[in-house]
Amino acid sequence: MAAFPDVVVVGGGLAGLSAAVEVVKRGGSVLVLEKSERLGGNSAKASSGMNAARSGPQLAIGIEDKLEDFTKDTEKSGKGLSDLALVDVIVKNSADAVAFLQGFEIDLSSIAQLGGHSHPRTHRSKPDGKPMNIGFRIMSVLIKYVEALPADKAKVVKQARVTALLTDASGAVTGVKYETPAADGSGAKEETEVKASAVILATGGYSADKAEGGLLDTHTPKLRNLATTNGPFATGDGVRLGVAAGAGLIHMDQVQLHPTGYVDPKDPRNPVKFLAPEALRGCGGILLNEKGDRFVNELTTRDAVVEAILKYCGPLPEVPGAPAGGADMPAVSYLILSQEAINKFDPLSCQFYIGKGLIRKFDTVEALSEGTKLPAANVKAALDSYGRHDAEKGDPFGKTVFPVLFNSSEPVYVAIITPSLHYCMGGLKFDTSGHILKEDGSPIPGLFGAGEVTGGLHGANRLGGNSLLECVVYGRVAGISAFDRIGKSAV
Repeated sequence: MAAFPDVVVVGGGLAGLSAAVEVVKRGGSVLVLEKSERLGGNSAKASSGMNAARSGPQLAIGIEDKLEDFTKDTEKSGKGLSDLALVDVIVKNSADAVAFLQGFEIDLSSIAQLGGHSHPRTHRSKPDGKPMNIGFRIMSVLIKYVEALPADKAKVVKQARVTALLTDASGAVTGVKYETPAADGSGAKEETEVKASAVILATGGYSADKAEGGLLDTHTPKLRNLATTNGPFATGDGVRLGVAAGAGLIHMDQVQLHPTGYVDPKDPRNPVKFLAPEALRGCGGILLNEKGDRFVNELTTRDAVVEAILKYCGPLPEVPGAPAGGADMPAVSYLILSQEAINKFDPLSCQFYIGKGLIRKFDTVEALSEGTKLPAANVKAALDSYGRHDAEKGDPFGKTVFPVLFNSSEPVYVAIITPSLHYCMGGLKFDTSGHILKEDGSPIPGLFGAGEVTGGLHGANRLGGNSLLECVVYGRVAGISAFDRIGKSAV
């Protein structure tokens, strides 16, 4: 009987489980190591969807999209820093990524147009009565699938922190060393070494690595004290493991701020924010500043929206009876939604945010003004003029897609949002086959990677919806490449 496992996957998010599926599908065995108490990672928090061009769901409803347009949108967002060969792989395999998930009976038939995209191509599930974001939906299905695989084909170990990659005299990766809590409950750690033909790093990014001397502090210190949408597990472990094994780094200073992290009016200084999905703007939400004025094309790229918020918006004002805002707070904006926009997104999912007090409903603009201190006259003017501009002059902020229009006499919903650390474009160097590369561009034998732990794909700014796509496409690629190595190395 062959030794178990053939492949070790470090990280139990979408990239890691996509890789594991491909290894097992081809007849290999896999050990998935997850440092947290549960699988899912930041993938389970994703809420807007996954991009694809020329997908089955697109074609079924007559959406005209082109691979070339998707490539151009991704390259433009990356501001010339994206590795075009890496981009080509996710674009050309995007429709197949949708089909891969549909093979698990995951519905991806609801399609929206997010910021920076020239066509609607961000796929998520249609509302089905379950208040569940798309990332959690995908991860719930894949977790159940992987955990039900035969024990000789797949094993998942949680609370397993990988402390080192094992290497041979040539520098090839031959396995991992990891620690788990001692079975006696003493708080001690038990250390285990596992040999394998290949190791796949799928540990995510470092947007929660805020310690002094950490990756944020080292590469982009001005951002390290901002709030984050990431879980506490996003501390760059895989980046450190790869570097210790000889991997090169790329674009480590490129960290994305998501423009819309929810500010909880009851706890505005909380350093961890729920993400206000970009699809809320894709379904018709608009942004106002504290003057009650629009100030940006809500469907431009994330970095451009963030820049506009920081330029045209002030801090959360002091509101009587509420926790202090004040000038030391970061800039905030106000996300305004109509009932039609809520319905287009998913009323039940929005009810989750409403229940937490992150989205508030007001029956009139005057009530909104009283609750937020936004000037009622300006808000009314912004709502009534939105999408009704002079045809020759166009929208004052260059917007060309208006998913819904507003009626200022109808109820409105509002959320306070602020730019928050969200995604690391930088990471370990890798190639189109998922090999982790040395600084000189040569591959490290036996070491592969996928997802946010890698860098070079997204350049200076990631398009919304490209993260889940990257995880599926390169997770599968890394799994296939790792399987191909089985039997070619001494384990």
